[in-house]
Amino acid sequence: MNKSFELTPTRLRELRGFTVAARLLNFSQAAREAGCTPSVLSRRIAALEHALGSKLFLRTTRRMSLTARGEQLLAHCQQLETVLAELATELRPRSEEPSGRLCLHLPGAYGRQCIAPVLASFMRRHPQIRVEAVYDDAYVDLVAAKIDLVVRVGRLADTQLVARRVGTMRRYLCASPEYLAAAPVLADPADLKAHRCIAFSGLRTGTLWQFTQQRRRRSVRIDPVLSSNDSQAARDAALAGVGIALQGDYMADTLIASGRLVEVLPAWQLARSPIHLLWLPGADRAPALRRLIDYLIEKLATE
Repeated sequence: MNKSFELTPTRLRELRGFTVAARLLNFSQAAREAGCTPSVLSRRIAALEHALGSKLFLRTTRRMSLTARGEQLLAHCQQLETVLAELATELRPRSEEPSGRLCLHLPGAYGRQCIAPVLASFMRRHPQIRVEAVYDDAYVDLVAAKIDLVVRVGRLADTQLVARRVGTMRRYLCASPEYLAAAPVLADPADLKAHRCIAFSGLRTGTLWQFTQQRRRRSVRIDPVLSSNDSQAARDAALAGVGIALQGDYMADTLIASGRLVEVLPAWQLARSPIHLLWLPGADRAPALRRLIDYLIEKLATE
């Protein structure tokens, strides 16, 4: 190849003419497709052959074919056409309305009660976005499961994900009035040993319930009569009088206010649980995901 070979606008026009001629193997047809005369196309290809220092076509009175160098150049030109087409698509002015498909992994009960209504509102605003929502308290690998966004309640383990805190959940111990009326006295965390307790297995601390009161700390290992990976099932058991359950404020507040549940040991505080949005670094450059993240932050974020 000539050392002075450069991809100037003239050279790109020659390469485009060569690509059409190499595909059709007919200069008359190729010239029509390229928008020029056969003589102009011949001059362009001759100039390209001169710049490359080698013939690109073998021509006889009956047929035309590519040389080995021509075959090689055609493969490169086809790759270049693909790249240029992708670049044209990328640089095309984008519609202001985002579109695409998002896969979300949301905590079970909290997701259904607190995220699902926000998600529905978001989708009404952006009808071109499609969402697949998985409600599950289990931890998930975003790469392996092809998840775009996770909402996670609780302390985060060391992670390479981008995390944005959007709120805090307070947890209570609560039970039905009927259960408490027939149960032993409950004045101190240690008294829980004499009570029927309902455990939510999704907690990192499991059956170890940890309390604080000013500077005092107390931990109690409960022996649950019922353990469930669904906090809604634990709530329903507490409402039915099965025992004392640990509940998040999003479910317990209304039930306590209505008197259907009673907060127990109110002087002792359980650790609050942070709520985070998690996504892979760089994933939020996609307009649909960026719009959803911003919307969730606006609707969920608390001081």
